[in-house]
Amino acid sequence: MKLRFIYILVLAFIMSACDKGSDYRNAIPSKSAAVVAVDLNSMSEKMGLSGEKVDKPLLDKLENMVKSGLTGSDALIEKIFDDGTESGLGLKDKIYLFAGEQAKMGGLLVKVTDRDKLEKLLDVLKKQQLCLSVKEADGCRWTIVGDWLLAYSKSAFILVADNKGSDPESLVRQASMWLRQKDGEGFSASEDFTSIESKNGDIVMWTSLELLPQEAVYPLTMGVSAELKLKDVKALSVVDFQQGKTVVDIETMIDDKVMKNILEKKQQVTSSIKGNYLDMFPSSTPFWATANIKGGEFYDFLCENPAMRRYFDNSMIPLDFRSIFNAISGDVALAMSGTDGREFIAYADVNSDSFMESFERLKAMALLSGGQVVLKNYGDKGYEFKTVDGSLVGLSSGPLSLWIGVKDGKLYVTNKESLIDRRVLGLSLRNRKWGDRVAGQKFFMVSDLTSLNRIFDLKHLKGTMASALAFFGGLDCLTVESADGENVHIEILMKDNNKNPLATLLNYR
Repeated sequence: MKLRFIYILVLAFIMSACDKGSDYRNAIPSKSAAVVAVDLNSMSEKMGLSGEKVDKPLLDKLENMVKSGLTGSDALIEKIFDDGTESGLGLKDKIYLFAGEQAKMGGLLVKVTDRDKLEKLLDVLKKQQLCLSVKEADGCRWTIVGDWLLAYSKSAFILVADNKGSDPESLVRQASMWLRQKDGEGFSASEDFTSIESKNGDIVMWTSLELLPQEAVYPLTMGVSAELKLKDVKALSVVDFQQGKTVVDIETMIDDKVMKNILEKKQQVTSSIKGNYLDMFPSSTPFWATANIKGGEFYDFLCENPAMRRYFDNSMIPLDFRSIFNAISGDVALAMSGTDGREFIAYADVNSDSFMESFERLKAMALLSGGQVVLKNYGDKGYEFKTVDGSLVGLSSGPLSLWIGVKDGKLYVTNKESLIDRRVLGLSLRNRKWGDRVAGQKFFMVSDLTSLNRIFDLKHLKGTMASALAFFGGLDCLTVESADGENVHIEILMKDNNKNPLATLLNYR
């Protein structure tokens, strides 16, 4: 009798455990090429939608917006805005986005806390003709929302579609398999998922090269060994919305031997930036990038890629590229300016100017062009190059003018003559708030983003569109830096240093 009682207790315990449902994260597909974890709870606080500093007027505005879109559902909407759990979804838990190989399929995963409440919400959506009637098949319940399949169990909610525009109903069987996955069967059992969960941020993104379509992968891997395994070239990115800026830290996770070898060689042909070019550009320069390379070794590194080697060997401009690269040793920099951003000047530290002799040999070729190509001396160690069509020499089509030379131990290439002797009369790039971070990096880039305000013409936009684009209008600049040549730190700075970017996104007035 006592033994039977024990069996009953054990059975009751098992049934209770089953009723609670499995960990919703088990539903993430095991063959995902990208997984993104989003902390809605943290982001909603930064938006002013929850927490101690809730923006009540903004919350009321959003509630009224939803009510106007779902007429006749005011009572349920008010309950959900008062208590998010009334939706039946665990919105305080992380939500996950996932995508398959070559982004052929993508979806959204949310925790289900109360299936009955979720179905009340779906009933409202059905009455608004936003989804079809809920059906049951293959161990899950599902409905169609536009081009998306919405499937759910007692523990997980999935919204999924493919990029072929297939009938969403064709995905029911696949979605039901994901929803039935147990511990150890899905992506959540992998070391990559453990890496995602170990990071703190508003958004944590894990991606592999398998995510990219084949046409995008080919240029990136052109000439690289066929042994390269795309699934083993990964990155983990953490996005954090902070006061006055958005910070992104990208950590490379390379398990592929081919790519590891390439990165190791790249490290050997680059060095730390000295930062001397900071003083040569005004602080208002719209775009600037710098690095430090060992020219000759860098050229050999590039030529290990067959595609790059063919480019140098078969160039329509027969220059001695090896001698040019051999002369470069130290910092290199590129700046772009002008009203349309098309004016540029590039610099490189050089230890010799003897390579300029190869330009002298091009004069004979220019004379044979019938005036379509002109090459003449410019200053002591320089040349002025002009052509009616850049495509004649393998460059961009259309009229083209370039000035190339060596001055004060620096090679310069520009399409704007006045930039050669320009002097900084006021503040330089070194005086920018990021200026002291450049020296010692392996790579640094900055881009001015204030022009986005003019591009989007926010003053003439109203309503939802203005609210969405206000985020871009409030941007100041973007910095990208790498201290070790592998991992990357990005900062997107706002004009308003006292406001969180997420608050700007929803609170445009």
